Amino acid sequence: MSFLCCCLQSQASEEERQPIFGEAQSARISHLPPEGFENRSGRIIARHVGVSDLDQRFTEFAEMFNKQQENYECMREKLNTLMHHYLCVPDSSLSECLQQMKVEHYNHQIILQLKGYDFSLAVTPGDSVPDKLKQTQENIKELCQAAKAIVSLGPKLEEMINWLLKSEQSLTEKVNAEAKTHQESTRLGGNLRENLREASRAKELSPRYREEAIKLYNEVAMLSGVKP
Repeated sequence: MSFLCCCLQSQASEEERQPIFGEAQSARISHLPPEGFENRSGRIIARHVGVSDLDQRFTEFAEMFNKQQENYECMREKLNTLMHHYLCVPDSSLSECLQQMKVEHYNHQIILQLKGYDFSLAVTPGDSVPDKLKQTQENIKELCQAAKAIVSLGPKLEEMINWLLKSEQSLTEKVNAEAKTHQESTRLGGNLRENLREASRAKELSPRYREEAIKLYNEVAMLSGVKP
């Protein structure tokens, strides 16, 4: 299955950059999700609660989380593709995979470069790059786009999730006030509770997505020689 790698629409602020390079990382960084982690994934579908502004908030929250999750799945897919193409064992570090690339393509100089939030694979000489290495460069580019989107979406999504969960009582009162019958109140109240359960799930998953993307950036920074 292939996943859409969503490109970041705007550059991250300087404040957002600081945490990414705030801690030195070891050469081995696990790229496998925790046991049972993937079983809790899945797209969020916002359910109608009968209050227009709340319906809009839940829709925006669902769209943002789904976009982040798509990019997380894309990031995982691109990492797995690299490991597979260069015969690296599962959970190999990016450093080990890069070393395998250099061994296989010994006629070329291969360097991982990082500028801001953008990283890429530079190859010289550039006029005779084999198809497999060209595909690897494209794979690294898509990996970067996915990781960048995950990190960018994190703060706003966290803010939305926290607001929804902290406002449960007032949201329930609004939904009940808008309902015209007891039956409608029961139905819409159930939808609200389901939306909030999904917000709780997103509160658990979203920070993990961002944490993995940040670990990847830290490893790229180390391999490219960027100082924290």
